[in-house]
Amino acid sequence: MSKKVIVIGSGPGGYPAALRLKELGADVSIVEAWDFGGTCLNRGCIPSKAFLDTGHRVHAFEGLRRLLKDGSGANFTPDMLDWGKVKARRADVIAKLRGSLEKLFQAKKIEIIRGRARFTGPGEVTITGPEAELKKTFDAAIIAAGTRPSFPPPFRDFHEELTDSDRVFDLPALPKSILIVGGGVIGLEFACFFNALGTQVSVLEILPDIMSGEDPQVTRAVRSSFEKRGVKFYLGKKAAKIDPSGPLKCVELEDGTRLEAEEILVGAGRAADLTGMGLEALGLTWDRKGVKADAHMRTAVPNIYAVGDVNGISLLAHSASRQGEIAAENIMGADKVFDGDIVPRCVYAWPEVGSVGLNKAQAEAKGLAVKTARAFHLGIGRAVAADETEGFVQLVFSAADDTVLGAQIVGGPATELVHVLALAVKLKLKRADLKELIYAHPTMAEAIHEALHK
Repeated sequence: MSKKVIVIGSGPGGYPAALRLKELGADVSIVEAWDFGGTCLNRGCIPSKAFLDTGHRVHAFEGLRRLLKDGSGANFTPDMLDWGKVKARRADVIAKLRGSLEKLFQAKKIEIIRGRARFTGPGEVTITGPEAELKKTFDAAIIAAGTRPSFPPPFRDFHEELTDSDRVFDLPALPKSILIVGGGVIGLEFACFFNALGTQVSVLEILPDIMSGEDPQVTRAVRSSFEKRGVKFYLGKKAAKIDPSGPLKCVELEDGTRLEAEEILVGAGRAADLTGMGLEALGLTWDRKGVKADAHMRTAVPNIYAVGDVNGISLLAHSASRQGEIAAENIMGADKVFDGDIVPRCVYAWPEVGSVGLNKAQAEAKGLAVKTARAFHLGIGRAVAADETEGFVQLVFSAADDTVLGAQIVGGPATELVHVLALAVKLKLKRADLKELIYAHPTMAEAIHEALHK
């Protein structure tokens, strides 16, 4: 008899879990309270990349002007852009991908239930849909409900007057100025996009630097690139007062500095909200980081699993997908664990950033003796030919035996190249192993080859 499994949430944690469960012979249903595909597809990873692609095209046009005949080129100005078409293109991308995903589930004969799930016991959920309530029993359940934008104080008192990473896609017009709260991945990607389209951009970050936890060489390179393009950073600064009432919204910092902009985008992370899911009926507790799960994705209740942002282990879509697959396989009798050391960390701005494993400071904090090697794109033929010389590849090795412990890439197709080095970290390859690869010429990947010989 096949196991009956309920998956709550159809985002990048939930839908791979459901697909894997089906492959393994489970009787699986997936519950979604909103649009199929979750945050990633509908208001996160995918729509933001559609926006960033628009910004990158504008950025590339500025570079092309140098090759035009005198007098034939024109600078891009914001009034040339049809904001409605930018939003429509984003909506079209989402619709195509969501439609493909729903068709895949139909083809696999996986039941999709629309509504909100509430646990009424360790083996039962009640799903409140648009028209009726439905009770479902299960042998195991996977919570993949995701998170929502977080509004830290004092911004949380002005939630409706400000925008966030969910609602920014629906701004009625391209703002002339925007203040972005948060210097992490969310904030930097939107800063890059709006800056490319001619918006005056400022970034407010309470921590001393952007991209908390990344290697200082990486953050310095990214910050410098943004500043050259006109983005202003206010680092190590805390907001004291908010006034969103005027034509320009205002944030007053604790030191008295006043920052004004047409729009304020709060991109200071995300938080779990499991209110109404009935976790208390299971004996589970949760906080803003979500519900605790172990490396097998099991919660404190043996037949309840939690994957993706909702468990707070690794707030990345691709982490959620792997966790969903692990939960599915463990429900069906496997003994898999999630390895956070091989999760690529990506920033899709320009310059792109891709990193994996440990940086120098993190390795040394673990008591490891390390050495690093770096190669700059300025010396790479493909980079020079493509005018993509910004950035570098940095490798981190064990000083004891030359094992690859981590890598950081800035510039070029960093988010694509990082997978080569993620595999090296997973397999515990040594510098000599990577040297034996043949790197096609001319490619940006040759920067890895160059770094290996430093």
